[in-house]
Amino acid sequence: MSSINNVVLIGKGLLGSFVLPALVDAGFTVTLLGRSEKSKQGLPSGAKFQVVDYTSIDSLEAAFRGQDAVVSTVGMEGIMGQKLMIDAAIKAGVKRFIPSDFGSSTTNPDAARFWHHIPMVEIQKYIKEKAEAGSIEYTILSMGGFLEFVIQYDFLIDWKNKSVEIWGDGNAGFSATSLEGVGKAVAGILKNLEPTKNRNIFVHEVVLSQNKLLELAKKRSAPETKWNVTHVDDIEARLQNAEKAAVEKQDLPNTLALIKAAVLSGKFGAHYHQVDNDLVGLQLISDAELEAKVAQLYA
Repeated sequence: MSSINNVVLIGKGLLGSFVLPALVDAGFTVTLLGRSEKSKQGLPSGAKFQVVDYTSIDSLEAAFRGQDAVVSTVGMEGIMGQKLMIDAAIKAGVKRFIPSDFGSSTTNPDAARFWHHIPMVEIQKYIKEKAEAGSIEYTILSMGGFLEFVIQYDFLIDWKNKSVEIWGDGNAGFSATSLEGVGKAVAGILKNLEPTKNRNIFVHEVVLSQNKLLELAKKRSAPETKWNVTHVDDIEARLQNAEKAAVEKQDLPNTLALIKAAVLSGKFGAHYHQVDNDLVGLQLISDAELEAKVAQLYA
């Protein structure tokens, strides 16, 4: 395949806001798509913008004409809409499609049943079928948890209230990547086409655990700070209950509880033992850099 020059980015939410400058900095000619001119705000120098109707294959095809790659960072509500985007990309002659599938275990077969993974799994199957037919190429990027989310919110450790519920021995590892790192990885995929063709790429900047997070938190706390540390041993029961509640409620709090249980159970491949960082030019971060990241988020 020839090199990628022109790239369309769909979605400028939290993740898209980091992917966009990474693509521009990597030297691609980037066109951001949006439903209205409001999405144009904050566009970096050199990037283009185009209004599109995401429900119209003709509108999407017109926007994709002359583009080499499409990167989607749509939110959960837009996942299934990617089928139309893939169809439009094929009609327009786009070479590579990177779907919005940025997560920890979305490609793990054992986690495919989770209700919030089902739309992504369906898109995975759809684009693989198109690739097998020779219609388009794809790359699925798995990058673990968002590092900022893991650190800044009381997802696995309650930084604000100085409290943590340790699951098992607290050493269950899980991969994590910063938002900036995800942007770099996306750009790296498009710079290294053949080795990233029609496959799932795994990257991370760091492997964390609850014990590691607690260590970081204590370093950021006053010496006299007392942390309330409790322990959870009934991990399998917690996992089953979390999955049941998430299916029944299908809301954010219960979905986050399921993600937490899945990550800390160690059963769904949240710790990437082999990564493709070298393929996309993503470096691991050192302990000092990790501590600086924590300090930045809690400045």
